[in-house]
Amino acid sequence: MFQYKNLDNYLYFFIYIFPISLLVGVFFLNLNSALISLFFLVYVFKNNKIEVINNQKYYFFYLVLILFFLTSIFSKYKFQSFENLISFFSYILMFVCLVFFLNTNKKNSIKLSKIVFIIVLIICVDLWIQRILGTNILGFPQQQAGRLTSFFKDEQIPGGILFKLSPFYIYFLFKQKNNFFYKFKFLFILFLYFSILITGERLASILSTFALLLIPLVNYKKIKSTNLLIYFTVFIFVFIPLYLQSDSIIKERITYTFLQFENNIYFHMFNNAYEIFKDNFLLGTGLQTYRYECPILYQNCSTHPHNFFMELLSDTGIFSAMIFYFGLIYLFFSKIKNSKSFFEKSIIFTFTLLLFFPFLPSGSFFNSYGMNLTWFSLGFIYSLKDDL
Repeated sequence: MFQYKNLDNYLYFFIYIFPISLLVGVFFLNLNSALISLFFLVYVFKNNKIEVINNQKYYFFYLVLILFFLTSIFSKYKFQSFENLISFFSYILMFVCLVFFLNTNKKNSIKLSKIVFIIVLIICVDLWIQRILGTNILGFPQQQAGRLTSFFKDEQIPGGILFKLSPFYIYFLFKQKNNFFYKFKFLFILFLYFSILITGERLASILSTFALLLIPLVNYKKIKSTNLLIYFTVFIFVFIPLYLQSDSIIKERITYTFLQFENNIYFHMFNNAYEIFKDNFLLGTGLQTYRYECPILYQNCSTHPHNFFMELLSDTGIFSAMIFYFGLIYLFFSKIKNSKSFFEKSIIFTFTLLLFFPFLPSGSFFNSYGMNLTWFSLGFIYSLKDDL
């Protein structure tokens, strides 16, 4: 029988199995996310902990929710827009839930990061098996042009998933003092990086490269020079052979990117989103409605403009887009002013910037699979408190 006094146990259970639901499918991931949000709301009101959600650092996100609501009211596509509004509300609740519960008991952060670490390692090993043998351990073959999918069958998404899970992975490696994982933590990080690279996913490869270089360089004074030397030496000696292979997916994706740059389809989609935005300056056309508006007016369309900022502009208007990114900046500075760990600050800065990076092609801001994972990772990052 359901008992309110066990609400926190239910929440921890759903949080722990969230990474596992990634491997099961989008339905279970969305269901798990919804359950975390629902049980968290019940927990807050049942235990009279309104202050957990009534926190100044979250006010900008609540304002974005109000603006999304107004956008949905005036949209031609009300059902689709309100559906995405509910999803965004769920992401925010899940984010706040993780910040609160993981901050309450740091042992839970260790447990969660260990679960994610194991899952990430399994995916990485499976990707290399698929790369070398042509199929993964379940028999799923490589996709066109040697693209790897691991357990996700024909969905070319493991690189993005690994990148978004990397904060848990890094946390686990640095928290395990005096053991095998801690001793070889830099090699494990490079193993993750090259596992992302061989997937052939450009955005995940670019973002993980930024993270791989940015975090060590920002913390170079706190890392032994010998470790830094080994780190970058291993990087060079692994990258070059992978790049020079005759069937190198890394070389193919880099070459294709430069060849595509002159007449890049993404620029057309960005421009289409901008044109839609100009005609719907204040409130946009509705959440995740680029797919409906763009084909009416333009060619070179897709389900979304492949850029978070441009999608927010066209779908929700100028105020929602600006306030959302301002809210991220405010959240970041509210967090780091109370943090004493420079390394922790660099992790928070790096992934806050890269998870919602506005200057590269990206997935959809309203994609349930990607955004569930993004807000779950962000919640973990902002639960850190001088842990590293």
